[in-house]
Amino acid sequence: MENNDSNAKSAEFRSASPVPNSQEEKEDWIGRQLRRVFDNALNEPLPDDIMSLLNRIDDETPAADQKIPKGGA
Repeated sequence: MENNDSNAKSAEFRSASPVPNSQEEKEDWIGRQLRRVFDNALNEPLPDDIMSLLNRIDDETPAADQKIPKGGA
């Protein structure tokens, strides 16, 4: 069943893949393809362990900021 899904995705990619003519068209095409790939990933929730790590980093950040002199070294 997974093979059918990957075949459908390949067909969808090919149908949305006109050959760009100019450099600007190529860059636009690449940008559109990257957005198609990564938009779904950006909308997925972060795993709990990653969120926990980010929260710990946020909690520790103010203490680290206090150790840095304001006027530089």
